[in-house]
Amino acid sequence: MPNENIETAVVLGAGFAGLLTAAVLTKFYRQVTLVDRDPASGQYRRGVPQGRHAHNLLPAGARVVDEVFPGLVDEMSADGAVVADVLSDYRFYLGGKELPRVPVGAHSLHATVPFYERHLRRRLVEQDGLRMVLGADVVGLIGEDRRITGARILRQEPSSSEETLNADLVVDAMGRGSRTPVWLEQLGYERPAEQRVNVDVAYASRLVRLPPQNDRALLIGGDVKTNGRGLLLLAVEDGRHVLTVTGTGPASRPPTDEAGFAEFVAAAAPDDVLPALRTAEALSDIVAYRFPATRWRRYDQLTDLPNGLIVVGDALCSLSPVNAQGLTVAALEARALRDTLSAGRRDVTANFLTRATGMLTAPWGMASEPGQPANLTQKMQGAMMSRLMAAAATDLTVAAQLIRVLALLDPPSKLLRPAVLGRALLRAA
Repeated sequence: MPNENIETAVVLGAGFAGLLTAAVLTKFYRQVTLVDRDPASGQYRRGVPQGRHAHNLLPAGARVVDEVFPGLVDEMSADGAVVADVLSDYRFYLGGKELPRVPVGAHSLHATVPFYERHLRRRLVEQDGLRMVLGADVVGLIGEDRRITGARILRQEPSSSEETLNADLVVDAMGRGSRTPVWLEQLGYERPAEQRVNVDVAYASRLVRLPPQNDRALLIGGDVKTNGRGLLLLAVEDGRHVLTVTGTGPASRPPTDEAGFAEFVAAAAPDDVLPALRTAEALSDIVAYRFPATRWRRYDQLTDLPNGLIVVGDALCSLSPVNAQGLTVAALEARALRDTLSAGRRDVTANFLTRATGMLTAPWGMASEPGQPANLTQKMQGAMMSRLMAAAATDLTVAAQLIRVLALLDPPSKLLRPAVLGRALLRAA
C-alpha cells in the first residue's frame, strides 16, 4: 500500500506548461502524478488544437527550460531545433516597416509543439517520484477545510470507474478549456472574474520545405497597413518551416483551400520571399485556428480561493498568439512556482498568485484591442507605442529595446528611458 503521508502533487494537463511545472514539483514533492487525456504519441495532440501553428520559445523561456532541465536547450538544438537571435537572425516587420537587424544577444528556440513536448517528457520521466496517467479525463476537484485535496479522473477504458487522486497540491495546466472555475463553484467557492480583450485573430498554417534560407524567421505583424494580414515563417527541426498566416477581423480571416491560402500568402509576403513560398514543398494540410479574445482569469482577486490549488499556462492567462509569448509565459510561471515553494509551503496558492500576477502584468499589457481605447491612459500608451515602432524602423537602439521588451527580456519601463523614448520622439518630430 502506498504511504499516504508522503507529500504528493498532481498536475492536470501534459502540454508544455504541465510538463515543465511537473518537473519543478519533483524537486519539492516525493510523488508527482501527471494526468492527461491524450496518449504520449509524440505527434500533434487533440488536446492542443493550436499546436500545428508556429510556436517560438523566447529567450526568457529558454532560460527557464535550462534551469529546470540543465543542458536541454543544447540537446534540442543538437536534435534539430533552430536557435536564433531575436532580431539579427529575423526579418521583423512592424507597422509595415522592416526593423534593422541589430544583434540583441539573446536567442529564441524554434521547433514544433510535438518536438518540445517529446524532449521535455524524455527528461521529465527521468525524475524520481514521477508518475504519468495518460488517456484519462479529469472530471472534478475535491476539497475540504478550505483546501483543494485532490482531483477526480476517469480513464478512457471500457468499464472504467471514477478514481480519486489525493494530493497536497493540485496544478491545473489544462489550457483554455480548463473547467476549474466550474469545479470551484461546485465546491462552494466563487468563480474568478475574467478580463478579456477582443482580438478576433484567425490563423491558417502548414509545414513546408523551402530552399536553404539565411533567415531563421520572417515576422510580419498584421495591422492597418497590411489590412490586418500577418505572416510568420519559422524555421523548425528537420529542415522544415512552419508557414502561418494571420488575419484580424472577419474580413481578413485566412482561407484553408489551396488557392485561397496561396492568394493570402501572396498578399502578406514580401516580394523577394514570395517566389520561394510559391515553389515550397507542402508537407502538411492547411489547418485553421481562431482566437477570439485574450483572457486572464483573476484567481488573484478571489477572497475565498482555497489553498492547495495552482493554475498555470492558458488556464490562467491566455495571451494573443500574435506576440508569441505563450510558451515563455508558461515557463516563467513554472519559475514563479519554484520560487514560491523555495520560500516555503505556507499559503502556497496566494504566494504563487502574487508572483505570477506581477509577471503577467507586462505581457497582458501588450494585448491590444484596435480602435477601442478605454481611457486617456490607454490612448497615451498607444500613441507612445506608435512612435516607438515608427522610430524602431530606423533607430538601432529603439529597435533593440523594443524587441527586448516584446521578448519579455526587459520590463516595458525600459522603453521610457530617455535614451530610448527621447530618440523615438526626436525621430517622429
